[in-house]
Amino acid sequence: MGRAAWWRIEASGPMIIWQFQGDETMRSFGRIASIAVTLISLASMASAADIRVLSVGAVQHAVKELAIEFGNETGHKVILTFASPVVVTQKIKDGESFDAVIVSEPAMDRLDKEGVVNPESRVPLAKTGMGVAVRAGAPLPDLSTPETFKQSLLAAKSVVHGDPTLPNQSGEKAERILVQAGILDALKPRLKMVPGQAASQELIAKGEVEMGLYNVSEIPEDKGLAFAGPVPALLQVTTSYEGALMSDGAVPEAARAFIRFLASHDARAKWLAAKLEPSER
Repeated sequence: MGRAAWWRIEASGPMIIWQFQGDETMRSFGRIASIAVTLISLASMASAADIRVLSVGAVQHAVKELAIEFGNETGHKVILTFASPVVVTQKIKDGESFDAVIVSEPAMDRLDKEGVVNPESRVPLAKTGMGVAVRAGAPLPDLSTPETFKQSLLAAKSVVHGDPTLPNQSGEKAERILVQAGILDALKPRLKMVPGQAASQELIAKGEVEMGLYNVSEIPEDKGLAFAGPVPALLQVTTSYEGALMSDGAVPEAARAFIRFLASHDARAKWLAAKLEPSER
């Protein structure tokens, strides 16, 4: 007969504590240990969540990197959907299911009033200003002061920006900057308004348009474009982005942890690398 013994098996997470008393052989203990490992694995799988996040594209480079980091640290899987502000709004209106949303502060205010998000969960994340894009390899314009910014745009053969009537803010901000600079009327004959950002940036990459005004965080430097620099501070218009939980989200605690992670000090480097300024905590 085997020796009388006590066996105690513990597992972290949802706690599992088993105790055995009596005659146990090493073979039977091996079977018990195997069962314990299986149950611990299942418990771990059960605690991991799929977090569905809907976000505007202006923050996607930072959020993608941070979602991977968060997943590695917690075991949660962050399922990201990026879209233009118009499409984000439509997806919510259509009743698509998400656990959290990342949009501009004005857009979040609207969602808050509609009861779509949990108001207590709103967290400021980062902000971006406007900048100038030119074709890769082209001479970079002098944007260092309001005066040199104005002269550079006035000297351009053509300038493009988004449609100011659309709720994506980029086009509206570009128009405000040109008005503040006092050059909107002078630029109008050479000014193009293209709704789709990818389409307008392609015009610059092909050399069909000389300059474009976009959110700094949305100027790619690997698609035939170059970032010429930000709009000078005295003319700058910024957009702040927030994260919040959806009112009907399926995994609120996991989603809250992700939003808090995005707002943490450890996330600052990723925001800065993506040309966004982290919000002050």
